[in-house]
Amino acid sequence: MNFPSPPGVATHIIELAQDPEIEMGKVAKALSMDSALSSKVLRIANSPLYAQRRKSENLRQALVVLGLNATLTLALSFSLVKSLRGAKPNGLNYKFYWRRALLAATAARALGDAMRQTLAEEIFLAALLQDVGMLALDQAVPDLYRDGEKLQRDHAVLAEHEKKRVQADHAFVGGWLMRTWNLPERLYRAIEHSHHLELSYSDHPAGIFDRCVALSGPVADLFLLDPEQRQFAETALCAERSLGLDRMAFGQVLGTIGAMIPETEAIFESEHLAKQHPDLILDQAREVLMLRSLHALREINTLRASAEATPPQSIELEEETRRDALTGVYNRGYLENFLAREFENSTRHKWPLSVAFVDLDDFKLLNDNFGHQAGDRVLQATARILRGNTRETDTIARFGGEEFVVVLPATDADTAHNICERIVMAFRNTGHVVGSHHAKVTVSIGCATHGAQIQFSNYADFVKAADQALYTAKLRGRNRSVPFDRQLAAPLARSG
Repeated sequence: MNFPSPPGVATHIIELAQDPEIEMGKVAKALSMDSALSSKVLRIANSPLYAQRRKSENLRQALVVLGLNATLTLALSFSLVKSLRGAKPNGLNYKFYWRRALLAATAARALGDAMRQTLAEEIFLAALLQDVGMLALDQAVPDLYRDGEKLQRDHAVLAEHEKKRVQADHAFVGGWLMRTWNLPERLYRAIEHSHHLELSYSDHPAGIFDRCVALSGPVADLFLLDPEQRQFAETALCAERSLGLDRMAFGQVLGTIGAMIPETEAIFESEHLAKQHPDLILDQAREVLMLRSLHALREINTLRASAEATPPQSIELEEETRRDALTGVYNRGYLENFLAREFENSTRHKWPLSVAFVDLDDFKLLNDNFGHQAGDRVLQATARILRGNTRETDTIARFGGEEFVVVLPATDADTAHNICERIVMAFRNTGHVVGSHHAKVTVSIGCATHGAQIQFSNYADFVKAADQALYTAKLRGRNRSVPFDRQLAAPLARSG
């Protein structure tokens, strides 16, 4: 079988790495023989990954910043990618393959940093090469990946397909191949075990190394696959069980990956590794990762409500008294009790809480021109738009007239802002039949968050802050959402 072999530069780097008495000068000399390789090493030494105050002007300074082992590992990464990319594919979609490989390497590096691993560059390299067995099998069995891209989008299905055809999956083949290339044991072991993610936590360094690599593939898929295919909650649960990262820590890892993607694209000369802009992916992640705490909040509130419950026969009557008759959302009386209780929960448990005041622009003019029936239909449509652009665990109420309130439990300022922007956009894109005319109705939204950045001393100040933000949105021209400005918060809030 025609399996790939490492190029001359990579072989030389592997030999240097195995020399226990290697000197910095010898490494600098070896790398300087390949101008493209040395420029990449220099660039990464000056990248935000290493956050140096002083710029490295040459290879020797870069070596001091990175260290010998990290430099050799990164140089090996660059040289292997350059050579392996040059092969001619049979069934594999090479573009998809390399996007996933680079995303997985970036993810593994971020996971390693979160776990305070000292071998971050080796974790990067192991994750980068974890699927190299696919390249080998594609050359050895030309028709193996006939439906390449479809198979590549589901790694579990892909591995089963390989086992049926060649009695081994690409992780096993990749581990064997890296062993024949004389890579260090921890690298080929992590590659060989990259499909076996242990779901019980262990703090053993070798185990953490392997788990960062094994988890990097599923994390890469969060950035690579279509929005409906992304499994944020399932992957977050794996991170918690395998590495002990809670959902907040996992969300921070995703943010780190998003920030690292542009640098990875530039260094490896790749375009658009992520399916969407990383910020859009992170917005989706924030919403999904909050669901667990949101459901916990809902359960707490249900239990509390049960403890204070009225007799069963009056439940339906009580529900009617909570609802606005015209729009079907909650009314102001229920809202005030609910929001006060959520504010108390947020303060006691240190959960973030956001509230958005939503006001229809130019509603009085619409009412005066077309009558109350047209206005009522717009109010009913407003309730539908709010329900369609908020989450199941958010609470919507009519505050009075044309003003609505959305309560967003366990929601930080960034997530709340994204939801508000989505609501504004939904109104811009929705047409209404008003009398015999078609019209657009826009909204202004003010939002405040009680959480890590601002902690309000009481419920009344929290509500005032959201109302002030709404007033600001109106002053700035309407048809927009505005978060409460921390610089104006001094009279109302104390810094957290």
